[in-house]
Amino acid sequence: MTLVLVGSPVGPAAQATTAFLERYCVQCHGAGKQKGKVTLHDLGTNFSDSGTADRWIEILGQLTTGDMPPQEAENIPGTSERSEMIEWIEEGLKQSGRDHAYRKKLLAPEYGNWVNHEKLFSGEIRTPPFSPSRIWRLSPEIFKRKGFGRARSPFTYITPQKGIRDYSAMSQVDQSTVQMILINTGQFLEQREKNGEFGDFTKVEGIPPDEVLQRRVSQEFRRIIGRVPSEAEGDKYLAFLKKNIAAGGNLEGLKTTIKAIFLSPEAIYRMEFGLGKTDEHGRRHLSSTEIVNALAYALTDDLAERSPLLWDAYEADQLKDRGDVRRVVRELLEKQLGGGRWSDPALPRIMRFFEQYFGFDRVGDVFKDNDRRRREAIPQWNPQYLVHDARMIIENVLRRDRDVIAELLTTNEYFVAHPGDNDYAREFYDERVKEVMHPDYVNRQVAKAEEEYRNRKKPDHVPSAEWEKRRGIFLEERRKRAQQAVKLFSNALARGINPHPDFPFSDRSRGLSDLIYITAYNLPESGRSEDQRWNWPVEQPFEMPADQRAGLLTHPAWLAAWSLNDGNDPIHRGIWVLEKLLAGKLQDLPPDVDAKVPINPHQTLRERMELLREERCWNCHHKINPLGETFEIFDDWGRYRTHVYFGEDGKIVTRRDQKFEALLEQGKLTPRKINATGAIAGTGDPGVDGKVENAIEMLHRLGRSERTRQSFIRHLFRYFMGRNEMLSDSRTLIEAEQAYLAGEGSFKELVVSLLSSDSFLYRR
Repeated sequence: MTLVLVGSPVGPAAQATTAFLERYCVQCHGAGKQKGKVTLHDLGTNFSDSGTADRWIEILGQLTTGDMPPQEAENIPGTSERSEMIEWIEEGLKQSGRDHAYRKKLLAPEYGNWVNHEKLFSGEIRTPPFSPSRIWRLSPEIFKRKGFGRARSPFTYITPQKGIRDYSAMSQVDQSTVQMILINTGQFLEQREKNGEFGDFTKVEGIPPDEVLQRRVSQEFRRIIGRVPSEAEGDKYLAFLKKNIAAGGNLEGLKTTIKAIFLSPEAIYRMEFGLGKTDEHGRRHLSSTEIVNALAYALTDDLAERSPLLWDAYEADQLKDRGDVRRVVRELLEKQLGGGRWSDPALPRIMRFFEQYFGFDRVGDVFKDNDRRRREAIPQWNPQYLVHDARMIIENVLRRDRDVIAELLTTNEYFVAHPGDNDYAREFYDERVKEVMHPDYVNRQVAKAEEEYRNRKKPDHVPSAEWEKRRGIFLEERRKRAQQAVKLFSNALARGINPHPDFPFSDRSRGLSDLIYITAYNLPESGRSEDQRWNWPVEQPFEMPADQRAGLLTHPAWLAAWSLNDGNDPIHRGIWVLEKLLAGKLQDLPPDVDAKVPINPHQTLRERMELLREERCWNCHHKINPLGETFEIFDDWGRYRTHVYFGEDGKIVTRRDQKFEALLEQGKLTPRKINATGAIAGTGDPGVDGKVENAIEMLHRLGRSERTRQSFIRHLFRYFMGRNEMLSDSRTLIEAEQAYLAGEGSFKELVVSLLSSDSFLYRR
């Protein structure tokens, strides 16, 4: 019997929908067979009915993620058929006004990939790009740079920690935010009053003259908002200040006025309405003021006035159009990218993108038990050093600025315990060796300690004899420390090893003090009191084994960040690769699904995950597991491994301490080779898709693939625009990819293209 949609009007669209359901759906979800208790043979098209609309939304989700029809089905729709069906459902929801909740859901970062990837890069979309007019709440980082002392940011992210966070549509100001602003303002004003900053108001009798009030209004407005008030704004706040003074006196009147400025929209939001010219498509160009602020916040987190390049161009009226923006952004990147201190870079939002995209900076949030650390032969777990090392890789790739995406995913050139600046590293190393190996080094250190102690003030309650005794102990400790340094440097140099110089905390170095944390790299560690075993390269990066490391996803910082407290996490690693490199999509996890993998000490993690191959789970996990399981060649500390070991009781042995070595030597452990095989699917490139032996092979295939390049660009787009892509952004994304390729894989050209795009410069 021919399927007829209930309530369906006759017409080509309805006929195509009927044919689609008949061909791909009703054989499993019809009158005879009702798989998953879902039927589609009786589905109506009255989208105004909430029940019908909800059923179509469920179908829409399944079609968008590609989960239905399932991969093993006899008939699977092609990309164009699937897209046409998706568009038909979306139009039906829109016409009935039932698409609000669905559209709102798609604004969240986790649904960014739901916009059809093939269409975005096909070139068929001709709609001129734009961004919706908006007010974009200030980020915590912008607030921090406002200079309000130790005030706690009233602004927080509500987006997930695992991904790009600053989304304009999801940054709301609620009652708690307003309360925090008022608390901050009160503390800020209290401290300023203690500092005597309001003397001109507290000491004067009567109301201060208008010129004093006007000057104060302008000063406070500029300090809080970041610009000089307009004449109208100045007049408004002057009148408000006079009214407050009349009601509460000079000081309280001023405080009330300052609080009002703190609660004004521009103190809380970035305004992006498009105050420039309107074009023939109804798009409004950002004004020069909007452009300079948008660029400053896109790259620096700071006020535009604090960026000389941006501000000079703005004041010279050279920030009006796309050409102006391209010139200024390119100059800014050339001169300032990589500049500043390691703790305060000139363009902080560049590195923050990579941190939010890769997520390696979260490694310190993953708890690692100290007892387990000792059993598994990790002498010191220092996540912050690992994060610093990973950042150095990114900075090095950005300096070269060639094939950036591929290099980030495939390079085996690493930095370990290094400041990232070879000139500084060589200079400091040479000076340190010269200093320590000087014949009089020990005596000099003792003399410095003597002077340091002499400059200390003796507490009145400490007797002179006790003070002198402490002096002797202090000097002896310094002598022993100096002698130890001489010994370790001498031993290293005698064996042809470069001794690690113990970098201090400074503008050029983050205090990399020893090599005890490097076990995660499969490198021989050593503490300050031990002879060094690894020949630390003075100039870096250096090459790690190419069959063990390939880019940031095989770096210990990323591997540990995407692990669990007590083991690997193939599921979330697989999700990361699917979403970040393949622009893949997943359905929401059903509420009745228990996502825990059972514990069984006799099985490897991969064996325990076999239960996810059950039909209900595998519908999603067939996309995830073959990607995430490729990382099983590493443990959750980030160490490369080739085997897993079983004890005589058949249980997996995770320890790697001396007891493990003894058991191994006694033949009491049974090794089994790690199975890290997997597969890539969905790139559309037969040279990329297919089985892989492990993560190294997978990353080398994906690193230079078109799909990964485009997926990376989509995420960078979201970061700078503060929203997910729309189909109308197609031209912006295509132009960005073309700019990247024309620049031989230049990240700078990618940034220039996005920040000068119509999506960035136009509002509607």
